[in-house]
Amino acid sequence: MAEFSKKLSIIIIPFRSVGHLERCVASIYKKLGDSFSWEIILVNNDKDQNIISFPMDFSKIKLLDHKKNVGFGTGINLGAKLAEGEFLLILNPDTEIITDNISKVFDEFSKDDKIGIIGGGILDRKNQNQEWSAGKELSLYDLARNNLGVSRSESIWNSSRKTECDWVAGTVMFIKKDLFEKLGGFDEKFFMYFEDMDLCRRVRQLGKKIIFFPEFKIFHGSGESYEDKRLQKKHYYDSMEKYFQKNHGWLSWIIVKIFRKCLCKK
Repeated sequence: MAEFSKKLSIIIIPFRSVGHLERCVASIYKKLGDSFSWEIILVNNDKDQNIISFPMDFSKIKLLDHKKNVGFGTGINLGAKLAEGEFLLILNPDTEIITDNISKVFDEFSKDDKIGIIGGGILDRKNQNQEWSAGKELSLYDLARNNLGVSRSESIWNSSRKTECDWVAGTVMFIKKDLFEKLGGFDEKFFMYFEDMDLCRRVRQLGKKIIFFPEFKIFHGSGESYEDKRLQKKHYYDSMEKYFQKNHGWLSWIIVKIFRKCLCKK
């Protein structure tokens, strides 16, 4: 068993999110306090962003000034290599921790060694449960249903209780560092989107559980680091195609490509 100098390493990719990042970091200091040892690892993927100039408390922050946009999953993998924590918390920069009960997350891992990943509850800007924060495995059938506004996963992300599911969003994701390393981290073929679903799938293939734990809650500004919405859409559908090709075979991949073309014509 590896020895860790800290309990938790929080990894954030602060891409074009100056004001959001300051609030995010402030919420971490406020809600985590000094009850256990933790650190923040910022992986700066933006060559035009000078993180060190931000008015923040850097006493528990490590900064990796990568200065190249290599994507979300690759950035998190880089940060994980610097992590000294037993647990990793992958957190979006446009989030704020709302609750001060993070110890309950650690308790869940302690009570059940079959738990591989825990995701927290997410509130959007309307103070509603954020859609697609957790759910069931995505199939071609689900793609069709989702396009009609009907999802099998809605009961999960709207649940107020701990729920076992197939995936949780990388917006707020807890995983033991040992397990993350065993899996090789995120698949770096996914530039943005679906890398979280893919990681959860690989965790489940090891016989471990994915848990949605809404008692631990964050606020999420939802994609505010994306200025170019067309590029955001492209990254989303590119990653969707990669996910189906990797996990559901070439026939599903072809159907998804056709599905994408039909949607883009609307």
